[in-house]
Amino acid sequence: MSTPSSTVELVKVTLCGPSDVAREIALATEVINDWNCQHGEQRGFWVKHQHWSTDSYPDAQETGQGAINKQLIDSTDILVAIFWSRIGTATANAESGTVEEIQLAIKRGRKVMVYFSDLEPLPAGAPTEQVNRLWAFRQQLRAEKSCWTFQSRSRFRDDFANHLALVLNDFPIGQKPSLRRKPAASPVRQTARGTGNIQIAGDGNEVHQYQRPPVIKTVLERRPGSITTAEEHQISVWIKELAEGTMGKSRNAAFGEWGARLLKRFKVPKRETLLSTDMPAVEAWYRQQKAIQTTGYKTKAPDQWRASRIKAIKSAMTGMGKSNESYYPELSDRLNMKKAFTSLTRLTKTDLDRVYQMVLRDSRR
Repeated sequence: MSTPSSTVELVKVTLCGPSDVAREIALATEVINDWNCQHGEQRGFWVKHQHWSTDSYPDAQETGQGAINKQLIDSTDILVAIFWSRIGTATANAESGTVEEIQLAIKRGRKVMVYFSDLEPLPAGAPTEQVNRLWAFRQQLRAEKSCWTFQSRSRFRDDFANHLALVLNDFPIGQKPSLRRKPAASPVRQTARGTGNIQIAGDGNEVHQYQRPPVIKTVLERRPGSITTAEEHQISVWIKELAEGTMGKSRNAAFGEWGARLLKRFKVPKRETLLSTDMPAVEAWYRQQKAIQTTGYKTKAPDQWRASRIKAIKSAMTGMGKSNESYYPELSDRLNMKKAFTSLTRLTKTDLDRVYQMVLRDSRR
């Protein structure tokens, strides 16, 4: 007997922005994919993310921007625009392609969500002309429309996930084109014990072969004095900040790596087994690692680099219970300085970096 087919509605979300927000575009894509996996089937509609680089094609009858407008913006349901240090290349009708897409989507009555990044420092070599034009557009838009700002990529990801959920909660159902959904298979379950087992799910269309029995997960109870839910959330925010600042790795890989480093540093099997009394030390560790990530600022932004080094040294000293009066002379002697220093702000870049490295080593013992 055949199973009646069902359909799922399609909601199109167009992501746009200049080339300097590629990482934010990728994060927004992850958020949309997560929403689809968690809520799409239950809610009865699917969110399709689209971007000109993957969802448009050349059309000799249109300009480059005209093709994007026709193929993406005219049919989109939601437009998400993100800016950081660039506004983009001017078009015949607007300050940039992204600005034209915003204006066209508003004119079409679409949902439009605009985000401005306040990440510091700006990318190396950011054109002053681009920064100034973007600032003028930002001020104009904020005076007339609602928009959003964020100070870190992890903050953007969390905010956008919340905003997307709110927008989709209010989205009209039953007015969109639908996709045909595959008929649901009758569930078939089989359990086997031993090694070399094969488990089959559904109508024989998905097979998992296990060479070893499944590993049983051990649930650890929280000890008295363990971190609270709020403190655990704060640690997660710190880990996200470090993961977002990691180059050359995916967000998930970086997040896992930093989480493992935290557990190794504090010698605990799970994050929730940390004690509330550990929080100052965890914060000092986070600030130390964050300062390490800013090493590249030494040349590009020397003032910010110096400030981050001093802040990290002070945090580490607090964690170790060191005072200026006893620790500074000790460091001066161990580093063979000609004269003992009494202030971090008066050190040269080279000496400040040497002090930082030694303090970091001390804090890891």
